[in-house]
Amino acid sequence: MGDAEPEDRGAGWRGVSGERGRVVAHWLVVVVAVGYLAWVSPKLAADVARAITPLDHLRWDWLALAVLCGVAGLMVYGELHRQLLLVGRARVPIAAVQSINIAENAISITVPVVGGAGALAYAIDQLRRRGVDAALASWSVLAAAVISTVSLLVLGALGLGATGRIPLALGLALAASIAVCCFGAWKLVSHPEVLRRALRVLVGFGGWVPGLCGHCRVAWAVRAEQVSRRLSTRIALLRPSARRWMVIIMLAVVRWVLEMCCLAASVTAVGASVPWGALLVGLLLVRASIALQIFPGGAGLAETSLLAALLTSGVSAASAAASVLIYRTITWLGLALVGWVLYALTIHTSPLHFHRHAPEIAQV
Repeated sequence: MGDAEPEDRGAGWRGVSGERGRVVAHWLVVVVAVGYLAWVSPKLAADVARAITPLDHLRWDWLALAVLCGVAGLMVYGELHRQLLLVGRARVPIAAVQSINIAENAISITVPVVGGAGALAYAIDQLRRRGVDAALASWSVLAAAVISTVSLLVLGALGLGATGRIPLALGLALAASIAVCCFGAWKLVSHPEVLRRALRVLVGFGGWVPGLCGHCRVAWAVRAEQVSRRLSTRIALLRPSARRWMVIIMLAVVRWVLEMCCLAASVTAVGASVPWGALLVGLLLVRASIALQIFPGGAGLAETSLLAALLTSGVSAASAAASVLIYRTITWLGLALVGWVLYALTIHTSPLHFHRHAPEIAQV
């Protein structure tokens, strides 16, 4: 008994020291990110002002609607994530899920190259700090991203067919093919044996993750089969009911409908008519530019792609430029700033999460 207490105390001090180190690292990230946004904000604001000046007037009611749709779309995605957590019976407060979601979005659209991976890691870490087990936290974050992406592809195919950008039959066929392939992939990867084999490979690579303690690094390598079997059994239990699936899919669809409405309201705010087909193409190009992670938030590529889509549809150069800048100011700069503020707040308000060796790999 007497020997265990100093060891526990030492582990506690190491945990506190490690947590303080993470706090310092988090603050460095915030300073760099906010500094970058502060650097690009004046130029973007000046571009918006120059683009709007030649126009007769700006319709503030439509601008307010664009802001509302942009914010609502991101919050709907947060609710989608919460519904996935409920599948595993994790009841994280709505405010906490939304805070994590908005900060995750800021990381994803601000940090180049590794922003997507960093955003996923941040969300998983924050969920674990709130008592969600690692398997459920990882599954919910990845599943939310995949479901959202698949819904965009299906809606994009249907929309391109409905607006005449591609033959309607082709659009329906593409949407059906995407849906069927994803359903088949879900049935495959949710099978425990397939999951076990896939996780066996991932657990093997996990030993090379920087920052993993030496004990766990060796333990994961030795007991990879045991760990992968436990994780696959846990994830295989995460099967949404039919009713839950309907809610999740509905939220994924509503998220992209609101994003489209944000873009349409941005165009209407400058007095231009809405070219729905071109807007859909532009939205898909913007999302593809963001996904490439070459520049923060697809900066440059996203604006150029959307501007080209609007110009080819007959929108005047001034109106097209103003629409693009308004839309990007809302969905990129505005939401990123809010997200980084929330990120900074959670540095000191999120629960502590000291590293502990998992029971199944504690003895090697």
